Amino acid sequence: MSQTRTLAEVCTLFTTAPPADRVAAVARAALSQCSPRAQCPMYLSALNKAVSEELPPFATDSYCDIYRGAAADGNWLAVSLMTNAEREGDGATRLWSLAACSDNRREQQLLKRHAVDESRHALHYLALLDLCFPDTVAPSFRAELDQLSPGYSMDQALVAVPGSPYARTPSIDDFAQMNIAEIRTTLHHVMQRLAIAQHCPADNLAKATAILDSLLGDELYHVSYTALLIERRSRDAERDRLPAIFCKRLRDFNRITSEELERRNFDS
Repeated sequence: MSQTRTLAEVCTLFTTAPPADRVAAVARAALSQCSPRAQCPMYLSALNKAVSEELPPFATDSYCDIYRGAAADGNWLAVSLMTNAEREGDGATRLWSLAACSDNRREQQLLKRHAVDESRHALHYLALLDLCFPDTVAPSFRAELDQLSPGYSMDQALVAVPGSPYARTPSIDDFAQMNIAEIRTTLHHVMQRLAIAQHCPADNLAKATAILDSLLGDELYHVSYTALLIERRSRDAERDRLPAIFCKRLRDFNRITSEELERRNFDS
């Protein structure tokens, strides 16, 4: 399946897939991009069990409706893009520390790439801010916002961030949390790109769409690589623990999402 087709399918999730299937639909779309197509039965079974026990709010029609109402306000959307940039930069530093402490070379390189992606994403969200709301942010403040990205690159040496609680060997629990977070971000992204299309000046929309496609492609890759790592670790030693891990972590994300929803906070 081509990436273009996969991106288009993901972007129609809110209109074609029932809420109970949206989380798994993102996972399947992500895995469909792997070559050869990845088979992760233990991962998908654990994910589906967690969703069946407690439907995530971020996969529901009502959540999408509330987001759409909030995003109709251009000021709200502009602040949301800045907050996304901040969170991507923070996520990059966490991943960088996990990568630095990994004792598995393959996992280390995947985590490092993820950190580099998140570092770049911080700048992508700021570029979307510039395209959607030209001249809205004061130049001096806009220059400061670039510092939200740690500026990681693949040729940079891995060193854990001093004092980081993520300076430890990553576990299957960490990968499960990453996987759920990336699925949640993907569903947020679908809502966000519709809002951006409403606010972005016509002359800038093509550039904004290209950035959004790049972001979505990366998010799907993050879902797939974490799914593959979870599946491999489950085969090795932790098969019996996996459903309980996913159920617990999805409940955690659902609680956080519900708390954020009360504040009209939908940031990834």
